[in-house]
Amino acid sequence: MTRREALRWLGAGAVGTLLPIGCKPAPANLKPMPQRGYVWQRDWNGAVVEAMTEADQRMDGLVVLAGEIVWNHRVARFISASIVWEAMRETRKPIALGLRVAPFGGPFETDDASIRAIRGVVNSLLDEARRHRLELTELQLDFDCAQKKLAGYRVWLQTLRAVIAPVRFVITTLPSWLNESDLIELLREVDGYVLQVHSVPTQAETGRADLCDPTLARRWVERASTIGLPFSVALPTYRCLAGYDSTGKLLGVAMEGPPPAWPPGTSLLDFITNADEVAALVHEWQSEHRPAGLRELIWYRVPIGSDTRNWRWPTLAAVMAGRAPIRKFEVTTAGENPVDITLVNTGESDDEADLEVIVTWDHVSLVSADALPGWTVHVEPNRATFSPSAGARLRLSPGERRGIGWLRHDQIALLHSQVVGRGAAER
Repeated sequence: MTRREALRWLGAGAVGTLLPIGCKPAPANLKPMPQRGYVWQRDWNGAVVEAMTEADQRMDGLVVLAGEIVWNHRVARFISASIVWEAMRETRKPIALGLRVAPFGGPFETDDASIRAIRGVVNSLLDEARRHRLELTELQLDFDCAQKKLAGYRVWLQTLRAVIAPVRFVITTLPSWLNESDLIELLREVDGYVLQVHSVPTQAETGRADLCDPTLARRWVERASTIGLPFSVALPTYRCLAGYDSTGKLLGVAMEGPPPAWPPGTSLLDFITNADEVAALVHEWQSEHRPAGLRELIWYRVPIGSDTRNWRWPTLAAVMAGRAPIRKFEVTTAGENPVDITLVNTGESDDEADLEVIVTWDHVSLVSADALPGWTVHVEPNRATFSPSAGARLRLSPGERRGIGWLRHDQIALLHSQVVGRGAAER
């Protein structure tokens, strides 16, 4: 899809006839939905540029974080992302800019210091894009407005729309807004909206470990389909660590980079994105069961080679195709005696694995064996079993290798290895 084609598609979604309330699922002969990705890094480096190039091959477009407006006693400060504009200009697919606005409690006025600051940032971003000869297809505003203040937020949107036109103007929305009476009028002020169906809970929830609950996601998307306006859905690709205080209140979230300095007594919870469940959603929404009005999927975030808490491309590509990633682990050996044992993820999955490595041999005697950190080894006659240490979590990204231990025999041995457990493969 070229940028010009994307503009026609986006425009059609923006001005199309409103869908009737309670409309039926989309016909089965619809083409696959476009799928874009978020590049949400504030600090650009070579890995981000490489990811842009890769995403340009795999996706239908990108939404690039331009920066964030933060508040200090209602005084705005803009933190700009260090975008490499040349890299964006070299992409063939549509490029949108995203502007993050930190939480703001109001008031929402048509011409006070707050909206003037936002308007000034928007103008500067549009000017910067023009200066770099970049044809933007969209400007996306990411503001988590309190659900009872949507009428005030609408005042901001009315002011900004005139500044952003003719560039398509889109906002992100939260599921908590869906039952608010002010939502429809809010959405009529923009050309489209993105429903975010992933989040870290603000209060600790016993038993919840996924960033995207598929049951809730289906419910929210079905509710959005009754509004009668075309929309996109944002799906996650990441995992994170959340900290909660003694009352269960969310203190912060560790994504990439060093974790926050958690205060004493903080409870830490891991949240993941279940690739199989999200793949099932994609498969469903790309079929005749697609909810009416659902026009597009946007992935948060594009895989970056330097990220440690995000899917790799093989995982995301499988899920984008609507299928569960293949889980496959194999064993390689190096050296003759001693022999180093290495575990390799030769599949597509990027989740924790529950497995053991069994190595067997005949006609020789084991002299010594040891496991590397994070692993234990149990030795029996003609057999050694390597297992993750108690409490250790085994996570290997697709293509990643990890040494697990070594074996020494009284002479060179012919070894046979087997991986057993979830997602294992035999050699």
